Amino acid sequence: MDLKKYLSTHFGFSAFRPGQEEAILSILNGNDTLAILPTGAGKSLIYQFPASMEKEKITLVISPLIALMKDQAESLQAKGIASAFCNSTQDEVEQMKIIASAVRGELRVFLVSPERAMSTNFMKVFTQMNIAYLVVDEAHCVSQWGHDFRPEYRQIHLLRERHPKGNFPIVALTATATTKVRTDIQAALGMTNPKVVISTFYRENLKFKVEYPSTERDKADRLLELLEPWKDSRNVPGRAIVYCATRKKTDEAYDLLKDFGFSVGKYHAGRTDGIRERTQNAYTAGKVPILVATNAFGMGMDQPDVRLVIHYQVPASLEAYYQEAGRAGRDTLPAECILFYKNADVATQAFMISKESNFKGGDTLLKFIKDYANKVICRQVQLCEYFGEKIETCGICDVCVQSDQSQEREDFLKNEEIKARKKQEKRIYDFDDAEDDCIFDFLNQYPATFGKNLVAKTLAGKKTKDIMRYRLERNPFHGKLSHISEEAIVARIEDFTEKKRILISGTKYPKIYLPQSTPIKRASGKLGLDGKTIIPKPKKAPTENSQILKELMNYRDRKSRQLKWKKFMVFQNPVLKRIAERKPRSLAELEATKGVGPAKVERFGNEILEILSRWP
Repeated sequence: MDLKKYLSTHFGFSAFRPGQEEAILSILNGNDTLAILPTGAGKSLIYQFPASMEKEKITLVISPLIALMKDQAESLQAKGIASAFCNSTQDEVEQMKIIASAVRGELRVFLVSPERAMSTNFMKVFTQMNIAYLVVDEAHCVSQWGHDFRPEYRQIHLLRERHPKGNFPIVALTATATTKVRTDIQAALGMTNPKVVISTFYRENLKFKVEYPSTERDKADRLLELLEPWKDSRNVPGRAIVYCATRKKTDEAYDLLKDFGFSVGKYHAGRTDGIRERTQNAYTAGKVPILVATNAFGMGMDQPDVRLVIHYQVPASLEAYYQEAGRAGRDTLPAECILFYKNADVATQAFMISKESNFKGGDTLLKFIKDYANKVICRQVQLCEYFGEKIETCGICDVCVQSDQSQEREDFLKNEEIKARKKQEKRIYDFDDAEDDCIFDFLNQYPATFGKNLVAKTLAGKKTKDIMRYRLERNPFHGKLSHISEEAIVARIEDFTEKKRILISGTKYPKIYLPQSTPIKRASGKLGLDGKTIIPKPKKAPTENSQILKELMNYRDRKSRQLKWKKFMVFQNPVLKRIAERKPRSLAELEATKGVGPAKVERFGNEILEILSRWP
């Protein structure tokens, strides 16, 4: 068969883009296929092409892009490919009708959300479908080492394993995946000797640049300067995106631009579905040329004429940065990608990552962002090398052309070197036995009550807000090690933690405590100084089940507030206790827990499993 002729006749393209034909041939030959093609390289065609050739079988596409499923289905229908989607935006009756049409073989492409695909009811009817291909879009979500991990993706392998005719290929598609993530994707999806197709990560039309504003005011001024051409949108063809790490900063940047007369929209998960959809439509239609957003915006976005992407705060990983910055210049015309690098923003990301226990290797991922900003190496060389590709220097990034920002970068790096040296010097101290015992005595009195930083501040005699909040300035331990720097005490605690002489409890807000085997000396005397003291009483180290139960109850309480339900309407305490004890690892196991049921699994199941995944 002449694939290029078929491509022209059915899809209107004169030629394949790099990687497309190789991946399509692999799929048509019945092979499991992992295709890693950069943003804008046409990943959708890789499954649409084989699906369009099927006369009876159906291609199931699992995608997290709920907001875009309708557009994707309509686009396929316009090409004469019978398609439909199924997700939480539809009512139960409508979903059941669509699923029934899939079972009857009336569809060629069926798009479903991962939550729906892994529900118990769907998995039952899936076995009755005549499947040609199982496609996993945005496959990096499978990997715990990726930048957008979704726990439900780890269960997708069950679809093929439980299907009576499970000899159909699995097709995994993503724009970004390191070697580690690729390996994890293949293992998690149960792929068999997959064909791995990797296109180049080099984007010759993109000019990458890092700037180093020293204050928030500098950042704001520079943002206004960069976006000035868009103030009168008629002067500049195309659009701009400003990415922020937090909703708060998104609101601040939006208000700033709005106050200065820019036509701008904002997009983050804190806004309603309807408002987000209207904002995206206004941006896509060109009514609003600038969009300020968190990473909630963009996955699957196919806007070709984005001329500028600004990262107002650093992203969580180099993968996330590449994918978000890569939304610029998808029409192959020149575009700019500018990252504002500020240490306070790195600290913000580190804090956010520390709360996401399913985000593995957070410190390591942030290290790559730091290296990208701090190393005087071609930006595209660094990006491509991160994904395992070696290229020549791009010749247009700020490092290659040594722009007027180079002196600013040199000053920044010099200051960073001085600060790092001073910080390291503060961490060095030779503790004696009495000083070590002081740390142990404190933890003996307060097991799993405070984090390492608060313990160090107390012993060093600091009087911060947290110290005053817990009245720790009145504690007999306060200032016991005031002759030692706080940084050195933290380093000593970290050393003891590495040697397992101090243990960590919890993940979201980790607390430290002593293992039973650690020899300790009891501190003498009463710790309370007056009737108003709110210093917690000594308590036993928490068990694993009690920690899980506490997290589940916190989750239940949050949901009850969001839904405006009574707590027991979300989950009763006995049910949460059973979940904490059983620790189910799949939606099916969770549903089998007494008191849960399919409705609760459908609404809360994946978030419950995400909490449980934090414990081995």
